[in-house]
Amino acid sequence: MFTKLHSSSKPPIVRNPRACTVCRAAKMKCVGAEDGLKSCQRCKRTGVECVFEKHRRGRKPGSKLSEASKMLRRLEKGLNTAKLKQSDSSLSTVFPADPRTPQTESSQFGGLQSSDAYGSVDGYAASSVSSRTVDPEDEDDGERSDEKFPAKLIRKENSFFRTILNPEHKSPMPHVPRDPYLAQSLRPAPLPAGFHDPITAGLINENKAKILFDAIFLRLNPFINLFDPALHSVAYVRSKCPLLFTTLIMAGCKFFEPSLYKECLRLANELAVRAFAEGWKRVEVIQAFSCLTYWREQEDNRTWMYIGYACRMAVELGLNRYHAKPPAHENEFQLRERRNRERTYLVLFVHDRSLSMQTGRHWMLPEDDFIRHSATWHEQGGSPTRCEDVIVSSFIQLRRIATEATDMFHTNRSLADGGNSQVNIDMVLKNCNAKLALWNTTWDQEMRKANGESFHFSFINFFCLYSSLFLNSFGVQSGVPPANRTNSHVRALSACFENALSVLGIASKDFREFGVLRYGQETTSVMTAYSAIFLLKV
Repeated sequence: MFTKLHSSSKPPIVRNPRACTVCRAAKMKCVGAEDGLKSCQRCKRTGVECVFEKHRRGRKPGSKLSEASKMLRRLEKGLNTAKLKQSDSSLSTVFPADPRTPQTESSQFGGLQSSDAYGSVDGYAASSVSSRTVDPEDEDDGERSDEKFPAKLIRKENSFFRTILNPEHKSPMPHVPRDPYLAQSLRPAPLPAGFHDPITAGLINENKAKILFDAIFLRLNPFINLFDPALHSVAYVRSKCPLLFTTLIMAGCKFFEPSLYKECLRLANELAVRAFAEGWKRVEVIQAFSCLTYWREQEDNRTWMYIGYACRMAVELGLNRYHAKPPAHENEFQLRERRNRERTYLVLFVHDRSLSMQTGRHWMLPEDDFIRHSATWHEQGGSPTRCEDVIVSSFIQLRRIATEATDMFHTNRSLADGGNSQVNIDMVLKNCNAKLALWNTTWDQEMRKANGESFHFSFINFFCLYSSLFLNSFGVQSGVPPANRTNSHVRALSACFENALSVLGIASKDFREFGVLRYGQETTSVMTAYSAIFLLKV
């Protein structure tokens, strides 16, 4: 029991500050000045004045941290551990183990607290959803040109789409001081004559690049699940490919340093043209072309071309080869690089099938042995299992379910135009919904095994609900024969209504509470807009 205070005669408790202003802004531990009477080690090292101020913000005594705040602290701890291990071990030898351990008192994914340097809602740069629309090409795509596909429906409702996805621009982020970048043994890859990356162009230094990479792993990568923080350090990426390094910095600047975004975008586009002209072929080039589409500008209509180019390069490089057993005597660093190549192909497969669902165009990457054996891929990366890898494996299976159903619906429409038989839509939807329910149960369990955070569960549920909405919408299209518009039509309509509401609920509640809504790539914006438009049209 707490003792009641009769404090008129008792002096108030004065709490000593726990960190100086420099360490507090950098979100780093203040060491050497715990009593607040002398300079801390960081201020001594950098030669700046060590100033302590009383807190004027933050939690009131006795209040609880939000779920997002707890997750932010846990992921930042994991990232710091990864970077410390990177600095202690040469990348040319055994690479340090994945720092993300199963949660006991700490956990993986960081939500966002307003006091965080890159998490303050009031300090965010403009949301990228304003520039994440679908390709604005208006040409017919043969038999898939009707508006049931999200891209075509959203294009038709373009004024509404822009209204809900174009927030006002916010003020740029202030510069946040951090520790000097640790020296790395890797050297930057040579740039073509006359070309620059953001560092050689003088836009940022290595310390700023490190800050942006931290922000990318905390905010952007959870939506695309393409990169491994324990592998993709600033030094590693610069040593591999100037295009990928520039593209990642460009993506980071779009949200966290908007004053530098346009210039970084120009540098990335110039290097992309050079990479295409000279036929650069490596995993990092594929990743760069993919990243150029995730948070693109509204007027940029190169998504289909870039992903097509990346798909063909991936096949040419053999990223889709299936290996039943890992190579003998593979060390930790080799494992991470192999998993990086495999992850790139799997994420690209998901992106390819997602574009097919959005636009009605045919997919480019077929189901091969690697895809057919991908259900357990997330378990093959060592312990602990990365939640991001669970998402990748789960999305592969989700896209396979969706592709199977949509192919049957397209077959049904072709037969209706000139064939002699019809596919039973009701049976197709029953089978599809049963598979989606099993998928949801299976991957919820797999995510629990990986000690997933609330965000991860919301994220996979978001995609499952949207897939159910999209597939069941075939049961309520105007092209459904009147004979089939009975109970099956009502069931499909009810499923679509509930799924659309749930999708919007996750986007407006879960993602908002985690502080990550603005960081979703183009696909999440399309899903959210399609769900809203569908409800308006019902």
